[in-house]
Amino acid sequence: MADSTQSFEPQLLKESEAARWLNIGKRKLWSLRASGAIPIVRIGRSVRFDVDDLRDYVAKNKVGIADA
Repeated sequence: MADSTQSFEPQLLKESEAARWLNIGKRKLWSLRASGAIPIVRIGRSVRFDVDDLRDYVAKNKVGIADA
């Protein structure tokens, strides 16, 4: 039997959840999606964002002090 105190982190996020996860607005997320910077997962007509893709986006866009 599963431990009831174990937390569940979804792998796929809705648009509003993904924007909140990245701490950006929905319009910025739309822009990133449209440019192909962040891929989407389609389930029927629903659009979801894979948490791993969001993490990859953040990792690829990190800059150091010398890079800024």
